[in-house]
Amino acid sequence: MPRWIGVDFGSKYIGVAIGDESMCFPLKTLDAKPERKLLDTLKKLATEEAAAGFVVGLPIHMHGEEGKAARLCRDFAVRLSAHTQFPAELFDERLSSWEAEGKLIDGGLKPHERKQRVHAVAAQMILEGFFKSRKPSENGRSQPDGNAGEPDPGLTGG
Repeated sequence: MPRWIGVDFGSKYIGVAIGDESMCFPLKTLDAKPERKLLDTLKKLATEEAAAGFVVGLPIHMHGEEGKAARLCRDFAVRLSAHTQFPAELFDERLSSWEAEGKLIDGGLKPHERKQRVHAVAAQMILEGFFKSRKPSENGRSQPDGNAGEPDPGLTGG
């Protein structure tokens, strides 16, 4: 079962998780800058973990349109794939950070503890959603229909 690395992209911090179809774990939160160091760290992680690729959360507005943050994520995913030579797929991450914060609150973490972990937990949720969307439903089709969560053919590594 191939492992993938989940990425919750942000302008200051990048949440990272790892998992496969059976289980996903939050790993760490990385500084977004300098980007070269970030890309090197992600490449090293993907190589060490023999990952199949990256799943980068795509922040789509609730009404379904993409804004500036989504464009920045798409651009980052292209740079990530080019630098690491691993595929980088995009997955709709609507509400992942909000849900991650809720999980951490439910877990009893204090605000300063949540701040350190929320990005990695959001990356875990992105990865879980990605795997869930790839599982065949009872009628034999992948869920969900449409392109939300489907691989972006323009983002493949070598």
